[in-house]
Amino acid sequence: MKGKSMGKMFREALERPGLLFRPCAYDALSAILIERAGFEVIGTTGYGIAASLIGQPDIGLVSYGEMLERVRTIVAAVSRPVDVDADTGYGNALNVYWAVYNFAMIGAGGVRIEDQVWPKRCGHMAGKQIIPKDEMVQKIRSAVKAKNEVDPELVIGARTDARSVAGLEAVIERGKAYAEAGADYVYVEAPQSMDELKLIVKSIPVPIALNIIPGGRTPPFTVEQLEEAGVKYLSIPMIALYPAAKAMMEALTSFKETRDLKKLASMGVSWSEFNDLVGIGRWRELELEFSTREDLIARYGTDRLEEIRKRELKETEEKWKASEKRGSDAERK
Repeated sequence: MKGKSMGKMFREALERPGLLFRPCAYDALSAILIERAGFEVIGTTGYGIAASLIGQPDIGLVSYGEMLERVRTIVAAVSRPVDVDADTGYGNALNVYWAVYNFAMIGAGGVRIEDQVWPKRCGHMAGKQIIPKDEMVQKIRSAVKAKNEVDPELVIGARTDARSVAGLEAVIERGKAYAEAGADYVYVEAPQSMDELKLIVKSIPVPIALNIIPGGRTPPFTVEQLEEAGVKYLSIPMIALYPAAKAMMEALTSFKETRDLKKLASMGVSWSEFNDLVGIGRWRELELEFSTREDLIARYGTDRLEEIRKRELKETEEKWKASEKRGSDAERK
């Protein structure tokens, strides 16, 4: 790999003092927005990918191949480390090896696997089951072997759902075993109090991670409480998904009820702002680099990038303003 790997970047962020945030993306666009907001690490959310990819709940319906392809688009869209939610690894230790190997090959910064029985379900849902501790240990060992063959700096996370199935003692026992097997951090699903959390942090010899979901099983700890307890890594799976779902519902309902295009326009970003988000500037630069001057003149009337941008923006703004004026004139009549 050329330069610093994404695994190395993630590892450095995880080793710095303070609580590291893991806002989660469910597609490339949400990943771009997380990066633009300035976060150091981008997580993927299996819950959100299941919802956005197939419109179904997080109960193990998304296959390994589908997840790999979605993660590939996320990794390709950003320049920050992506920490992959790889569910259970999609089978036994051999499946975990193959999954981690391929996530590393596409440039992931980290991969996290969990100790649920496959097909798994969202950690905040009822009816979970967990595999034997020793089976999970072998999965972690196979994950470590795979990452060492591609990017030795890749961060391996191990999640345990034992708290709601087998109790706090099982969480600590498993966390210690997972750390010994090579997990760089242990993600504990839904600890139930600050006392529990402090004991978990004290007992397991690697950084502790957890998540907070509105309405989920984890108590609504504050960031300050998590820092006080010594939690290192906080996943925020719904930071993009839930607000996006609400905004889409509101926009659709508003237009259905009012048929007001002007109001609809005010509810989102503008045409030019969105084009900027998805990187139109870079593609214009490439177009200038690989096109002849004659072709550019024929297309745009100029071969200067800034002039192309200004003309395009001016044309769209003028057309929109003209449309608004016609609408206002019609209302006055």
